[in-house]
Amino acid sequence: MNKKRYFLIVSVICVIAGNSAYSAGAKGDIGLGLKLGLNQFEGDVQNPALRPGAFGTIEYNLNDFFALGIESGYSYLEDKDRPGFQTRIIPFELHAKLNFMPISRINSYAILGGGGVYWIAIQDGFTIRDAATQELQQKMDSFVKAGGGFEFALTKKQNTYLSIGATYRYSMTDMLDQIWSGDENDAVVEGYLGFTYTFRATSRGDRDDDGVPDELDLEPTVPEDNDGYMDHDGKLDGVPPLGDVWKTNRDAKNAMDNVPPVVIHMPIRRAPEGKSIKITAEIFENKKLKVASILYRPRNFSEWKVAALRNMGGILFEGEIPGNFVKQQGVEYCVIAVDESLNGIGYSGLPNRPNEVEVIANPIFWRIFNGFAAAVGWGAAGYMIWRKQK
Repeated sequence: MNKKRYFLIVSVICVIAGNSAYSAGAKGDIGLGLKLGLNQFEGDVQNPALRPGAFGTIEYNLNDFFALGIESGYSYLEDKDRPGFQTRIIPFELHAKLNFMPISRINSYAILGGGGVYWIAIQDGFTIRDAATQELQQKMDSFVKAGGGFEFALTKKQNTYLSIGATYRYSMTDMLDQIWSGDENDAVVEGYLGFTYTFRATSRGDRDDDGVPDELDLEPTVPEDNDGYMDHDGKLDGVPPLGDVWKTNRDAKNAMDNVPPVVIHMPIRRAPEGKSIKITAEIFENKKLKVASILYRPRNFSEWKVAALRNMGGILFEGEIPGNFVKQQGVEYCVIAVDESLNGIGYSGLPNRPNEVEVIANPIFWRIFNGFAAAVGWGAAGYMIWRKQK
């Protein structure tokens, strides 16, 4: 593929995606990352050496599926057949990051972009000079790149990630390796391991970053303990009173049931638009439950809907919020359990302080778009690596 045409296609993809993401409303998450990798020449060099590199990244997430980023770092490239030869490179670039599974703990992604690179060719510690002009072989050039990989969420809040991936950078010069025998410009292949920390943004405010909006958070500057017990209110709720349930049941089977059920439920914080949300809960009751249900509604709707929680055996209960109620403005829901004595309820969320779900808009469109964009970038990079130079 002609390099100018490829650069144009990548630019158009980034502009269209960025405009679509911005039109849908910027999310505003900012991620800071560090990548450590191994780089080598791709192209004219027949026996390239793997050499280390380090890169820093800043990414701005316009939505969960699309982010714009800047990256810069340092590496050097060597040829095993030419002892003492080295090319030092400092790339600085812009890229689009296309996420395929942003809600999952394991997300696959593609990278498309380009930028500039400052390079110096060195032999035995000295900058090489052009034989004819005696000019130093250190210049600024440009490149396009394609890459991708997988990132693994290391925390429940999904704000710290470990990533593993690869990048192909095709430069607009044939001078990086100081070999002019081929019919293509030089390229660099990189494999890397990275860490990213993401500062989550919310339009409603969440100062302690515990997933509970400040307007519903009883302690907006102290994070929830996220242990499944009353995690809807944003404050520490201590140890679940399961001992009271078991003690009453053990001491007197015929005694009055004066202990309400205890609900243990890990709130769902994010979900794709239009897809049913599976709700699971453990419900502890010393006698017998009368009803276990989910109350749910799209955010800003007045009417609550009800769905039953089905007993899956023992203390485990499951139910779901139908996909046609999972709308872009978000979902509110409560898990409610009542025993036969009607002396109290167990709950995770209440109508005036529900569990809040952030809904990710247009997931099908973004997966199709990202798939097409990744196919263009990876296909071109794969072709350039596979193709033999003349």
